[in-house]
Amino acid sequence: MTTAEDPPPDPRRRPRPRVAMSGQIVHGIHGEVINVVVRNLTEGGAKVRLTSTVGVTVRGRVVLRLAAGEHTGTVAWQAGDEVGLKFG
Repeated sequence: MTTAEDPPPDPRRRPRPRVAMSGQIVHGIHGEVINVVVRNLTEGGAKVRLTSTVGVTVRGRVVLRLAAGEHTGTVAWQAGDEVGLKFG
């Protein structure tokens, strides 16, 4: 049973554990580097917030660099300074 104060169920297939770790996105044909804060991270993707630039559009293939290693993927969406990444 739910009450009016309960949050709605999460429709996503995988839970998204919240994190706050710094990293970098490498993108573009010249390998531009953008500093980011990772907001959530799973084996299938991540949500990051751009911190080093304003108004930059990130598209296509990217590499997310973290202290624990690198993840290669594509940009699934971008809204302002937040970017959704899909790994694989």
